[in-house]
Amino acid sequence: MGNAYKRYNETLAAATPKVVLTVPAATSAIIKSIWVANNAGSSSNMVVTYSPAGVGTHYVVPTVALASKAFVDYMNSGGPLVLEAGDILSVTSSQGDVYVVVSALLVDRT
Repeated sequence: MGNAYKRYNETLAAATPKVVLTVPAATSAIIKSIWVANNAGSSSNMVVTYSPAGVGTHYVVPTVALASKAFVDYMNSGGPLVLEAGDILSVTSSQGDVYVVVSALLVDRT
């Protein structure tokens, strides 16, 4: 496959965890940014989690309020997040009309 930069986009429904990325087999993902834009008319509580190999839940961003009509890059204040094959990155919003864009470098490990 070779290494490739990829962008993953999702629109969130209220209070429903949304899988944004499942890392393919024989691949590592270096997450550069997790942009979230709240287009809703009120503040939204955001949660970002990952599940190693699809099992369990680890918080990347615990519950954090995002104001109406605001956006944030949750990776801006820290280094990249490295995920391994089978890991799942999910985002949950308390409001609908919230958009997520994840930028990642997929690294072929074969």
